[in-house]
Amino acid sequence: MTRPPHTLSRAHRQAHRQAHRNSHRAPNHGRTASILSVALVAGLSACTTGTYENGHYITKSVDYTLGSPGEGWRQVDIEATNVAWHHPGIGAGLLVNSHCEGVQDAPLVALTNELMIGTTEREILEQDVMPWAGREALETVATAKLDGVLRKRSLFVLKKDGCVYDVVYDAPPERYTQGLAAYEKVRNGLNPGPRRDRG
Repeated sequence: MTRPPHTLSRAHRQAHRQAHRNSHRAPNHGRTASILSVALVAGLSACTTGTYENGHYITKSVDYTLGSPGEGWRQVDIEATNVAWHHPGIGAGLLVNSHCEGVQDAPLVALTNELMIGTTEREILEQDVMPWAGREALETVATAKLDGVLRKRSLFVLKKDGCVYDVVYDAPPERYTQGLAAYEKVRNGLNPGPRRDRG
């Protein structure tokens, strides 16, 4: 997943453009901040094209299930993500992503750190390794500033069969707990199937 600086810069520009377009559709309730924050994460992840229906996401490489965040969460389209939601009442964002191209033997900590690129003043509050789908996953709770605004995130990273799966929840710190159950529902439903591009 290591990318040269010019690739990262291009990804940031794409994410900012996507966030700007989304912010014009619903400028209230902190939508801009949460969409921008989630879009920046998405912009640093590999672009995949697939289909999502009834909690099931499929691309040419992956086939996995995920949970639904529940009431109040609206699905939104963000470039370079598999599935993303926004909660206007909380000003929070939630995304799920996967990619298999260019995945090397990077440790889970390094993969998690990549999801924090673009932020400053990062502080890791919790970090736990847990068994998941026959592998180990890393879950991290952290705070960081994005464009000077403090955000709080839960980041779940799983690597299996040469693919990386991310679940990211981003919210204002004072409302972080309000959307935590939705994040856990989505994460708990994550179950990667066998690689589709392997015999």
